[in-house]
Amino acid sequence: MRKISAARQSWLILLGVFLLMWMLNAMCYRFYGDDYLYSFVWEGHAMGVPLSEHARRIQSFGDIFYSLKLHYMTWGGRMVAHFFAMFFLWVGKGWFDMVNAGMVVLLLLAMQWIAGGGQFTIRLSPFITALSFFCIWTFNINFGGTLLWVAGSCNYLWTSVFLLLFLIPYVRHYLTDGQVTYPSWFGPLWLVMGFLAGNSNENTICWIGLTGVLYLLYAWKKKTFSAWILWGLIGLGIGYFALMLAPGNMARLHEEYGVHRPLVYMDEEHLGLLWIVLIIQSFLWFYLVKAWRRKRKLKKEGSYEKFFHLAAWFAGVGVLFNLTMLFSPTLPGRSLFPQQVFLVTAVIVLSAWSEALHTPVLEKNAFRVLYGVAVLYTVVTGTANLIVYGRQHQYMQAIWAQAESLRGKGQVLIISTPPPLSNGMWPFLSGMHEVDMNLFSNDNHWGNVAFARYFGLKGVHVAYPVKEEQ
Repeated sequence: MRKISAARQSWLILLGVFLLMWMLNAMCYRFYGDDYLYSFVWEGHAMGVPLSEHARRIQSFGDIFYSLKLHYMTWGGRMVAHFFAMFFLWVGKGWFDMVNAGMVVLLLLAMQWIAGGGQFTIRLSPFITALSFFCIWTFNINFGGTLLWVAGSCNYLWTSVFLLLFLIPYVRHYLTDGQVTYPSWFGPLWLVMGFLAGNSNENTICWIGLTGVLYLLYAWKKKTFSAWILWGLIGLGIGYFALMLAPGNMARLHEEYGVHRPLVYMDEEHLGLLWIVLIIQSFLWFYLVKAWRRKRKLKKEGSYEKFFHLAAWFAGVGVLFNLTMLFSPTLPGRSLFPQQVFLVTAVIVLSAWSEALHTPVLEKNAFRVLYGVAVLYTVVTGTANLIVYGRQHQYMQAIWAQAESLRGKGQVLIISTPPPLSNGMWPFLSGMHEVDMNLFSNDNHWGNVAFARYFGLKGVHVAYPVKEEQ
């Protein structure tokens, strides 16, 4: 029997990842709140102000760009992410389900391309491929909010992919001491790529930009400077300053938090979440520390140092991402996703290098135990996710059918039963991947109103007890 090559095994794993994520995405209806709100042309006011009775659904590219303009002036500067969110909420979630599953695969590929020295290649390692997905699957503290939610995926998953893709040629340039060339059109292309990466998340780009400028000076001093390096950083700067200088940012801060705000938020909510993240990611940090202690055994012609420096940069900058969130009034778990991506990338860099040198970081017995636990965990949580999201799909399907039957009749939709499998053992069996599928007890809450406007209802009322919005 012919043996399956390592590259083909890797692509089969990626196919499995694609199909799994496609199924999970397809089982999810639009998430309450943003996914319904961003289906409408932005009305030029704060998100917390309910949509008017004359709210207009997005029906063209013209509507998207007009909505983005109002959003930029009154709420925030994330133009790239919200363009994609509005686009897919317009053309249909079925298209998003497929493309978003592809973005998860592209994220795993970008990690491997970085770990492989910044090379775009189809020759992949099946172990590294599986490890990258396991880390994203296991250590993500807001799985649904970053990989399944339309608005959340565009804001966190997609922008993280853009950022990693943007960094790949810089990694290649660093590891080869500048002995890499690109055609003349690559500079303008990377200007655009830099803009896509720069207009992403406020807590990430400042550190990428600062270290990028330092690297530019490093390349200039080493006489390895190429014009595309500057082109990319200019694009990154344009995207970042467009993000940060949006008039809507100040309007949003004033609307939600008032004029007098502390500079640093060292409250229980912020520190508690950061501690939870540190505990969950402790296995990844343990691996990095273990690899650092064994780095002498990973030496090969002196080039190993650069891979350790690269891994240290990804891990260190990721930590800075999280610490930046202490300056943010709110700290939802999804905002820590870019840090997780960078930390996993650091692990993948050292794992790929140790595999190439046939020098494992972990002892054989420890590796076998952890490998078995990882496989068991993935099978159990994967199965539980399919069950949970399958049941919740049926639940939302019934709500949508009822809402459609009441469209245009001037009636109030009453939701009388809570989402299934949202408590008890199921959240733990799913790896805490379940999502909040509740509307609010206040019928006039902007989330309830957006859902009602989407179906042309007089309103929507939740008849079972729900936790009030904080």
